[in-house]
Formats: sequence, structure tokens, C-alpha cells
Amino acid sequence: MIVTRKRRKPFPFKRLILPAIALALVAFALFWPPSRTAMTSGPMAPVARTTGAWFDTVAAPFHFAVQNQVITDRNRQIAVLQSQLADAQTASTAKDKKIADLQQQLDEAQTQLATASGNAQQAAARGSALGRATPRPGPSVPGLTSNPNGTTVALAGSDLSANATADMKRTAQYWASMDPENAAKVAQRLPVAYVARVLALMPPDSVGTILDNLPPTYAAKLTQEHPELQR
Repeated sequence: MIVTRKRRKPFPFKRLILPAIALALVAFALFWPPSRTAMTSGPMAPVARTTGAWFDTVAAPFHFAVQNQVITDRNRQIAVLQSQLADAQTASTAKDKKIADLQQQLDEAQTQLATASGNAQQAAARGSALGRATPRPGPSVPGLTSNPNGTTVALAGSDLSANATADMKRTAQYWASMDPENAAKVAQRLPVAYVARVLALMPPDSVGTILDNLPPTYAAKLTQEHPELQR
């Protein structure tokens, strides 16, 4: 048996000549200035603009300069967000510290009030045992006295800010820097005599705004017992 080997047919390069010539003509028409000007300003101008815009959009992400600009913008945005986060954390820490200080002052004032009430009750009990209803006065405060009804009132011509303690001065500074509504919420939980002395250490504008935010009953009692606060 005779086996014959088939020879491979040569690649038909001639078939590629026409497509290559067509591509060359298109490239020449696109890059040759006169033809390109005619395409961009002639009847084919809308098509050329649309095609150019689409090509620029598709090729933009692959451009090295555009990628670098995107990375720079994102880094800048991250830096701004980190700065805002740091500022928010600092503000939150300061707010928490102020709340803790106010809570400590409130606890101290409530402790003083409880001690004074206990002393008054003990004095009343001793007076009852002796057959006399003479309540023992509470701790003396410069510029304040007690009437027979047990209501604390200011002496005529007295200065509530006289002999103010460091705690009262610090409390007055905190209340002056606080929102009047929040300061009023704290003040109405404290004794009237203590609040009057603290308000006497504050500027008149701050005192007026805090009085406006106090409950009417508490504000009336405060201004009735201490009319010098209405300045």
C-alpha cells in the first residue's frame, strides 16, 4: 500500500491585503489633520463627538495620570474623615468629663442637703422631748437667715457672693458655660439657698436665661426669697 503525504496549503496572505488596506485608510483618515478636521466639523461631527466621548470614557480608567488623581482624591478624603473623627472623639471626651464633674457637684450638694436635713430633724426631736417646738437652725450661710416658717431668706443689703467657696465659684463657671436649659435642669434639683449663691456669682445675662428655663414654681420661690437676683 502506498501512503502519500498531503502538503499543507500555504496561508492565504492575499486575503488579508484588502482588510489591511482598509484599516490603513481608516487610520490615515483619523490621524491626517485635514481629514480629521473635516470629520469633526463637517456632517459627521455629531458622530465623531459621540465616538470620541465614548472612547475617552472607556479609556479614562486606564490612564495612569487619572488613576493617580483618583488615588490622591481618595487619600485626601480619608484624611478629612480621620480629622473629623478625631475632633468628634475629643468633643465627646470633653462632654463626658463635664457631665462627670456636674454629677459630682450634684452628689456633693445632695449630701450636704441630706446632712442639713438630718441635723434639723435631730434638733426637732430633741426640742419635742423637752416640750419645745424650737427647730434648730441649719448651717449658717453668710447673708442668709431663716424665718419662723423655716423658709430661708436673704438679709436686707446682704451680698450672696460674699465668702463664696471654691466649689460655688467652679459651679458658677460651669453653669455659665452650659446651655441654659441644661443648667436649669441641674439647678432645680439643688437647694434654693445654694442655687441663689451660685447664681449671684454669675453674669446677669446668664442668670436671666437660667431663670427663664426654670419651672415657674421654683423660679418664683427663688426670686421671692432672693429678690436681688432680679437685677
